[in-house]
Amino acid sequence: MNKKISSLLLLLILSITDAYLLAHPNLVGKLGILIYKHSYIKDFPRALATVLIVISISLLICEAVFRYVKRNTALVIYAALVGFAVFWLVYVYTLFSSFAYRITGKAFIYGAHLLPVILGGMYGRYLIRKLLVPKTVPDAGPEKSNPESTSV
Repeated sequence: MNKKISSLLLLLILSITDAYLLAHPNLVGKLGILIYKHSYIKDFPRALATVLIVISISLLICEAVFRYVKRNTALVIYAALVGFAVFWLVYVYTLFSSFAYRITGKAFIYGAHLLPVILGGMYGRYLIRKLLVPKTVPDAGPEKSNPESTSV
């Protein structure tokens, strides 16, 4: 199987898993979703659409940077994206460690942690792919003959 297809299939499976986990909180979590009007994760289709949109946009950004941005700039962008994903994961961890969110159910909590992990893995994969691409040496052009050095 093609590497690209298997990677996309893995992202799809992780997205479906994340959406399922986000869409199935316990009773307290469902009340929190209603009270705070988190309509984008109210049920499975909405959660799936939300997760797929986030991952698709991130994947398009990663592909565009990989193809159209110079190596050093792309490395900085990918490192910043990995840093953003790690920051988001730490934020989610601290947020869901509070009492109010701890009682929303383990599935919901794991779903909230899974999206930054997926994005961090994807950004890290592109960072490593870009690191493994050899540096291109600028072409010096065709050798010019020096008329003074030629012997006739």
